Amino acid sequence: MKPLYLLLLGLLLLADVFAYTEVATLIRQPSDASVILGFVLLTLLILINFFVIRFSLTKLNT
Repeated sequence: MKPLYLLLLGLLLLADVFAYTEVATLIRQPSDASVILGFVLLTLLILINFFVIRFSLTKLNT
């Protein structure tokens, strides 16, 4: 089962790269709504990363 969690962390890293580029393009937009949406997505991305990494690390240590 441990390789599955390592694969999950690898996929999370790949998803982070794509999501961060999307957030960066939203934040650079001149529209206020785009900037707010970019910051909301960035916050959501940070929360998802925290919980997925925490879950994976607890499963890897057992």
